[in-house]
Amino acid sequence: MMDFILPDLGEGVHEGQILAIHVVEGQSIKEDAPLLEVETDKAAVEIPSPCTGTVKTVHIKDKQLVHVGDVMITFNIEAKSSTKVAAPTVPQELKAEVRSSPSVRKFARSLSIDIATVIGTGSGGRVTRQDVQDATATPAEPVTVESVVVESSSIATTRPANAQPTLKLETEIEGVQEQTEFGIVIRQPMSQARKAISKAMCHAWETIPHVTDCNDADITEIDKMRREFKDPDQPNLKLTLLPFVLKAICRSLQKYPILNAAICRDTGDVLFRQFVNIGIGIDSERGLIAPVIRNADQMSVGEISAQLEQITANARSASFTIADTKGATYTVSNAGAVGRTRYSTPIIQQNTVACLAVGRARLMPWVVDHEIVPRLILPLSHSIDHRLIDGGREIPFIEHLINDLEHPMRFAV
Repeated sequence: MMDFILPDLGEGVHEGQILAIHVVEGQSIKEDAPLLEVETDKAAVEIPSPCTGTVKTVHIKDKQLVHVGDVMITFNIEAKSSTKVAAPTVPQELKAEVRSSPSVRKFARSLSIDIATVIGTGSGGRVTRQDVQDATATPAEPVTVESVVVESSSIATTRPANAQPTLKLETEIEGVQEQTEFGIVIRQPMSQARKAISKAMCHAWETIPHVTDCNDADITEIDKMRREFKDPDQPNLKLTLLPFVLKAICRSLQKYPILNAAICRDTGDVLFRQFVNIGIGIDSERGLIAPVIRNADQMSVGEISAQLEQITANARSASFTIADTKGATYTVSNAGAVGRTRYSTPIIQQNTVACLAVGRARLMPWVVDHEIVPRLILPLSHSIDHRLIDGGREIPFIEHLINDLEHPMRFAV
């Protein structure tokens, strides 16, 4: 027999939550076949079988919190595998031939669908939940919900006296139904990633005195420039606004390096970093992920655009490493990419002193040369750590950034 223990999951990661178990007791399995999936603070990790044999005992269950060194599976191994003495290798971050999130693969298994046969319509060919559902003639049944029944003293209803009104939902919610004093609830365990995000947000809010400065930038000219831009060497290159914003941030950080600094936790000293690593908040199925573009100040707008496309695809397909989210010196929340949000209060990450939220640009009446004209206006919300940064340092920084966005030729200087 052989006990398989949870190996080291990577830099500073000591625990995870069981996301999926691919085997059952009594099942035969080949070496390197998918064994289980573990969700850590930042990534979903697929762990392969360390041997060929039969699953004797499964010591874990779905959603269980496990730690490095815990026994996961006990195998009855074949003779040819019995001489294997090497410790299990550290699992690689999820990079399967079929690009999909662990939850989508689990959904496919629940419908007895081979995900390799599903055509992905997501970014980079990623298989989405809708793709899986479209691949079967039997759509997944959501948690039982019914229409809301409205009652008042003056309106008669046909609902039985003892019936509980239930909300009609347009999306499926996984979980266990429970009856409370006021009605039915669906209990759903918080994912390991969401717990980590929750903990980080609470710690940041409780320890960093946030001040948020809200401004507008007239991006009419830069938007026109990016739309008309053609690169003969890259005919398919389509520039969005965000690479220009990041380039403007880098230029402002070079002029006002205090915004790229950190406060030493041990001594309280100010650490002026001589590199610019920008973390980009990206909405994914697992929650908010903030992969880092390293040495962004050394890149052109086109190079930043290519990096953005890559890290966004990696974040949304869970094909990134924990190290990819480390080392940010400044962070950006591209809130406008999600919806119509304008101003907000972005939360500052630990080891940084500022965070910029970029809202949704829209045409607005604007005064130009004493005339009211339509202009494309970009809302910006800039949170600063008031322990180190005050208005005298933040206002020149944001003005420099806005001037860049409003005068695109400054990028060429």
